[in-house]
Amino acid sequence: MKFKILFAIPLFFVFSSCDDDAGDKITIQPRKISSKEEKEEVADNTISTNFNENVFTSKDEAGLLKELHLCDPKATSDDDPKHPDCSPKFFRFFKLTNQTPLKNGFKLLIKAGVNGFPLRRLLVFEREKGVLVKLNGFNGNLIEERKSNSGYNDLVIRFPDNINDNITYYNCLFRWKNGKYEYVNCEVIDEDVPRRIKAEFIDSMGVEIKKVLDRNEMIF
Repeated sequence: MKFKILFAIPLFFVFSSCDDDAGDKITIQPRKISSKEEKEEVADNTISTNFNENVFTSKDEAGLLKELHLCDPKATSDDDPKHPDCSPKFFRFFKLTNQTPLKNGFKLLIKAGVNGFPLRRLLVFEREKGVLVKLNGFNGNLIEERKSNSGYNDLVIRFPDNINDNITYYNCLFRWKNGKYEYVNCEVIDEDVPRRIKAEFIDSMGVEIKKVLDRNEMIF
């Protein structure tokens, strides 16, 4: 995966710095507070997943994994990601909406290495006519959810890219539209230092980064 951002202007004009650490920590800065909200605290909707500490919250999760054939209910241990049991050490569930029962729709984060795949994956499912249907697939890590008037939270997903043997991350926004999540843009590029893309370049750079994601089959 080789990609260089080709712009006629120096990149230090394109970015503004973020202070957060790289890795799975979040590099999105809180949005600006409007005058109406200036005395209210802005909710922290960032997400960090440590699968060693993850737990299921109901009896439904294991059953849903079996239904999707993503795990082996006969596996005798939870320490083999290439042959995963139906364990929270490998899978984390998120609600699709607050009103949707988990059995009828959810977002599923899968640990890197599960079934031999090297990256974290995020899958979005909704039940249609009694059958769970995959609406979206992302080869990336869910790092933030933001409330939306649609009832389906906006998602920020972190994608890796290998540029000249150096790993770069793109933190990209997806919004619910026409029954699935659609790409909006990317807000942060994290090389050694996470940098927020300036507003005047976010659309043009978003187009270029989307080409990289498509070429690398990060969205499916």
